[in-house]
Amino acid sequence: MTDPPDDPRDPTKAFGVEGGSSTPVGPGPGASSFDPTVVDFGHYAGRRLEELAESDPGYLYWLARHPSGARYRAEIARVLGARLQPKDY
Repeated sequence: MTDPPDDPRDPTKAFGVEGGSSTPVGPGPGASSFDPTVVDFGHYAGRRLEELAESDPGYLYWLARHPSGARYRAEIARVLGARLQPKDY
């Protein structure tokens, strides 16, 4: 007897997701509170905003304008200083 074909509506099949091999991104267990000086999601999870101001300031400009960066805006303005104007976000 053969297995039935994969259901294309199953997201684990449609996107080729295999169980057990993914690495979680974010603050993870043990994170007690939000720290506005450290990105807690995505490609730069765990990186300090001051570090990103030096290595990738364009990301901080983007983050300041993006809804997911609303909680970081005050810290972004601080680390970018005069380079960031309120009209930028």
